[in-house]
Amino acid sequence: MRKVKIAAAVLLLVGGIITILIYTRGLRTRYEAEVARENAATPEITGNVEEQDIAHMPKQVQKYLKVTGALGRPKIRNFRIVWDGALRSDAKALWISATMLQENFFHNYSRDFYMTAFMKGLPVSVWHSYHNQAATMQGKIASLIPIVDLAGKELTTAETVTLFNDMCLVAPGALIDKRISWREIDQQQVEATFTNGAYSIKATLKFNDKGELVDFVSDDRYYLSPENKLRRERWSTPVGDYKDFDGRRILTRGDAIWHLKDGSYTYGKFLLKKIEYNVK
Repeated sequence: MRKVKIAAAVLLLVGGIITILIYTRGLRTRYEAEVARENAATPEITGNVEEQDIAHMPKQVQKYLKVTGALGRPKIRNFRIVWDGALRSDAKALWISATMLQENFFHNYSRDFYMTAFMKGLPVSVWHSYHNQAATMQGKIASLIPIVDLAGKELTTAETVTLFNDMCLVAPGALIDKRISWREIDQQQVEATFTNGAYSIKATLKFNDKGELVDFVSDDRYYLSPENKLRRERWSTPVGDYKDFDGRRILTRGDAIWHLKDGSYTYGKFLLKKIEYNVK
């Protein structure tokens, strides 16, 4: 009996230590702290998106802002999103379900994306963080054991593409930023150049006859190989199923596709569950 009590006490102690480590070293805790810090540092924003704010844009982008309800609505300080989705590591891998939390701020361009999933029965968390023109990507098993830890110019370039993708897909009102330059390709396509400090990326935006954005393509994103090496590859995010969210009409479904030299494959599927704008 005494041995049983000792074993139980040891298990409780170990469990307590693990719990403390998860809450002090876990990526979720760090994600929430970084979001809170950015929220406190971001000033309030006033005014609505008006005609003069979009006058410099190609007509396709102007139509998109009108179709999505950005025109006449408050300018965007930040947004908060909950995604459901599925991911896989390559074209032959099994899909795994995932839940993603995300917060972006637009005063000083920041993006925090936190994902949780189960891989081979183990809980895995991944945190993408973009602040002050620098990006990091960290992944842990059970919030404790590191499996990915990346930083550097290539990752920051890649995450600059992702940040701009967010703006195009779920925050069209943020596209009024003068750090974006535009070039019309044809009646349904435009090329955008987005610059944040030393980082400048290009993307092609494709629209349907309704004026909805249906695809985003960039050659400036970096693919993380099985060897944890980054290499530049074509990346696209076809989207659809537009619905109203508090007066803004945006997509609810999207895919993420790598177009590699040995073939293209969809590695991510995303379903928008909740989005809030200008939240504190």
